[in-house]
Amino acid sequence: MRHVTKLQNSPPGEMLLQSALLGEFPWLLHGFSTRRGGVSSFSTAPTSQAARDLNLGKVSWDDRENVMENRRRFQRALGAAKMRLVVLRQIHSDLIHVIDGDTMPSAGDGIITNRPGLLLAILAADCLPILLADTKQHVVAAVHAGWRGTVRKIAQKAVGRMMLMFGSRPEDMRAAIGPGIRVCCYKVGQDVGEEFEGQFSYASKLFVRRADKTPLEAKYSRLFKTYKSFDEIPENPQLYLDLVQANVTQLREVGLAPNHIYSDAPCTSCHPELFFSHRRDAGHTGRMMGVIGIKRTD
Repeated sequence: MRHVTKLQNSPPGEMLLQSALLGEFPWLLHGFSTRRGGVSSFSTAPTSQAARDLNLGKVSWDDRENVMENRRRFQRALGAAKMRLVVLRQIHSDLIHVIDGDTMPSAGDGIITNRPGLLLAILAADCLPILLADTKQHVVAAVHAGWRGTVRKIAQKAVGRMMLMFGSRPEDMRAAIGPGIRVCCYKVGQDVGEEFEGQFSYASKLFVRRADKTPLEAKYSRLFKTYKSFDEIPENPQLYLDLVQANVTQLREVGLAPNHIYSDAPCTSCHPELFFSHRRDAGHTGRMMGVIGIKRTD
């Protein structure tokens, strides 16, 4: 993904991250926003970030006018100023809409289209924005995958819907998983572990089990052991979910080649200077976007 390999050297106003995997197709537009380059002011932002947050979601602390201006800025940076932005009311489901006419969907967590001029958007602040493209049939999809959508196999179902509705073949598809919370920071409850165990035979490979760090352990983390197996039970164990690997595995199961899946975007929780994070900021945060669309030819 561009501009991500050295986060500390990213330009101060960088608002757009893109994957080279999708960037090679001239008919396709895509991108993942950061929190940079906007007109919003998030109260808990780093001092250097104040008054220039690119919040793209409707949240209580921000004005609608700011959000609309931020969206315009983001679309201009993407080269998609004239495209129609399609934003769902996300409900942590496996509900996927296919847009083949003028009627736009309201609620759900996945969108598919082969219509040029539409920019499909996923709002996120830790959940994964997953972008899919059929490079032969020119079909695109955007998927919102938190743990609930992931356990319901929403990414896999989106690929299946593309195959059913448009004749897409997995070997022709590319996927880019955008910035989201990674296993280093995504502590979940035992109930989430049980949900995954009930759905996936490989569930144990999606979790790291370790004890919570004390301040001393956090300072000297290399001296302390991380437990990567359910067979090793530390005192007061906690579960950390690898949401990225869960979705990569699903995409591979449905037929996408490993080298056709980009999954190395950074952790939103680890980088407050670059990303919003619902978990890190205890729910009081902004929203980023992952977007994908087909360029108009006229």
